[in-house]
Amino acid sequence: MKSGISRYLISLLFLTLLWWLAAFIVRQVVPGPKSMVLSGPIKAFSMLFYHWNAIWPNFLRSALRLVISLLISVFLGATTGLIIGFEKPADRLLSPMIYIAYPIPKIVFLPVILILFGLGDLSRIVFIVLVITFQVALSSRDAAKNISNRHVKAVESAGGSRLQVYRHVVIPAALPAILTSVRISIGLGIAALYLAEESYTNQGLAYYINNSWKIFAYSDVFAGILAFAILGLGLYLIVDLIERIFCKWNYIA
Repeated sequence: MKSGISRYLISLLFLTLLWWLAAFIVRQVVPGPKSMVLSGPIKAFSMLFYHWNAIWPNFLRSALRLVISLLISVFLGATTGLIIGFEKPADRLLSPMIYIAYPIPKIVFLPVILILFGLGDLSRIVFIVLVITFQVALSSRDAAKNISNRHVKAVESAGGSRLQVYRHVVIPAALPAILTSVRISIGLGIAALYLAEESYTNQGLAYYINNSWKIFAYSDVFAGILAFAILGLGLYLIVDLIERIFCKWNYIA
């Protein structure tokens, strides 16, 4: 536990040093007011602390949108992916559809989603779900396709039903890959969240960042970026905890 905390602290210190160095170089090279665009880490952390009362409601709204979107996406994507990967008829029927739809940039559907679902939280959640679900579905599908038939036959020969095969073989075998896709999806989800909150909303971290840009409050911009980083880190740690609980075999030395 202590070694894990130490690694995070060392990483934070190293990234902060790189950030300070980049800000220092920009101030030396870029002339005039433009040199202040890249705020230093000390100023950004200070703004995060002093303006937390203003940031907190936006942080909470963004976190709520992202967490709900992740839960829906994992349920839909994992369920669909496992069925497609494990059931050959479903694979033949649905995989081509996924291959066609997955490369389409989902941002093109954002105006349509806003019109159909309104300008509230629902439209942001629908957009993020659309972005994330394909990632989880593909990872789940590939994991299910690679399950050894020996394990399936062992459960079936013991009288296990199809549902028991999924419960005792398919889901446990695919869970590490699903959790890996969730980690990737957190980054994709935060990017999609930023795009969804850029306009037609009055709350969220992206809203806070864009408002800060408009008044040239660059330190507040980076305070908002730090808040996004805290949100992502918190979700990553939760996924790691879930993996330690449900995939204990991955941590056996």
